[in-house]
Amino acid sequence: MRGLLTSLLLVVMLGGAAVAGDLATISPDKKLIEWGWDEPGPAFMRANAADMDRLGFDGLIFHADAMRDGKAMNFTWECWSAKEFRYTDLQQSVENLRACKFKRLTELFLRFNVCPGNVDWFDDAGMATVMNNARLAARVAREGGCRGFMFDVEMYGEPLFSYQALIKKNDRPFAEYEAKVRQRGREFMQAVNCEYPDIRMLMTYAYSITGFKGDRSKAQYGLLKNFLDGMLEAAAPKTVIVDGWEGAYSYRKHSQFVAARKMVREQLAEVSAVPEKYRQHMRAAFGIWMDMDFRRYGWHTNAEDFDANYFMPEEFEYSVFSGLHVTDKYVWIYTEKPLWWTHTRVPLAYRKAIKQSRDPRVIDDSEVGMRRIKGDTGAKGPVAANQPSYSDEATFGDLKDKYSVIADLPREWLFKLDKDKVGVKEQWYAPGLNTATWQPLEIGRFWDEQGVQYSGLAWYRVDWTAPQFDAAGKDVWLWFGAVDEAALVYVNGVKAGEHDIGGDMGWDKRFPIKVTGLIKPGEKNTIAVRVTNEALAGGIWKSIKLAVSK
Repeated sequence: MRGLLTSLLLVVMLGGAAVAGDLATISPDKKLIEWGWDEPGPAFMRANAADMDRLGFDGLIFHADAMRDGKAMNFTWECWSAKEFRYTDLQQSVENLRACKFKRLTELFLRFNVCPGNVDWFDDAGMATVMNNARLAARVAREGGCRGFMFDVEMYGEPLFSYQALIKKNDRPFAEYEAKVRQRGREFMQAVNCEYPDIRMLMTYAYSITGFKGDRSKAQYGLLKNFLDGMLEAAAPKTVIVDGWEGAYSYRKHSQFVAARKMVREQLAEVSAVPEKYRQHMRAAFGIWMDMDFRRYGWHTNAEDFDANYFMPEEFEYSVFSGLHVTDKYVWIYTEKPLWWTHTRVPLAYRKAIKQSRDPRVIDDSEVGMRRIKGDTGAKGPVAANQPSYSDEATFGDLKDKYSVIADLPREWLFKLDKDKVGVKEQWYAPGLNTATWQPLEIGRFWDEQGVQYSGLAWYRVDWTAPQFDAAGKDVWLWFGAVDEAALVYVNGVKAGEHDIGGDMGWDKRFPIKVTGLIKPGEKNTIAVRVTNEALAGGIWKSIKLAVSK
């Protein structure tokens, strides 16, 4: 029986007049996958199969337990290294997988990380070991009855997809790296396919984070594009690669999922060097973070406090429904604080939300997803000053060794929404622009906490007289404490740089913009910043420093 809140929500969505033909339904081919900080191993899965089957998921992501000479080994976190694993190390995991008596949890994905990532792309012997480990993982997945991999390309260890980091170790041109990484992508897929030709490879992200809109040699994941190109080139006919679109973590609206799927299935095909192979093998999926950004919002397990969570239960249910309705096949639920398999910090209302997420309903974004989070002060939206490491000392303290911090930029700027995305075309960054329609807004605070209830593009600009300083022979930088989520920066009408590491991942990251030759010491300067924000809060929420290299 549905709870009162969910029933009320449906009344709102149905407008009080439901018509059977208007109801959207979920195909039984759509599958819901669990992946959180309680990631199990095969021994746990075998022992708890019946209990795990009852929670409403169709599958899960797990790690392989490895053992050699009675000593545990960490396959998932050491597979991308020169450490060669053997089948006997993982044989017990295979036996436990075969012995699992799952009835519903049939969509199993073995996690394969790019960790520690400490093998050079040009190291043939080291890369041969990585490929051996990939081949072994594919064998374990196939023999264990799994659908395939969760190929986690997040660089938890070495920055193997970042050319700017790699060039410091190996002075080779970007084009040479591109060719070599693409070769390794082919080798990786060949190694996997020789054991599992019809594997499904679920990924947290794919082409969307490769910096394809700009100079990929400077993008954090720029070389990932080349690796993906190689994978697609070599993929066996029945191999499926699934872009899991971690950027959907915060989605509350059906329309957001629709736009993301269009990006994956249509627009990103043109980014690939092999677009026809992309269309043949690539599919769209979505990740949803149930305790979304709990460090900002908290994770509240008492019913009277659910409205302080990013997702209330009925909002979470609608989000999961929307993801399942739009996805090609998979939606994966990510959690950190709540632990599904051990029944820790998972309130009953959220368990019901999972089980009810397949119920037919009318799709209506007009009310769902528009609620604002109270935060920890009762204000609308989270408060910037209450975020971890907010202070200038915590944010910029380490700069003092390498830079002379000359000045803080002003706190009050002018602000304007860019709902129609015309700011660049109309040069809202230009000095002397008529700003009569702009409103004052502070940096150092989220725009949400200043009454701007908005997700999308918006601009900040300020006319500021820089202090007099000697920049002869030195580099000059603007250091941004944090921008939620991405920033495009102009100085005196010239594009100086941008910060965009994909989705909402960059919301709390400090970043520098080089302004050597653009900032005029002792003169008036026009600084303009276009901010892209797809979830709540938004804006330039920490201070900005002008710094000169020592």
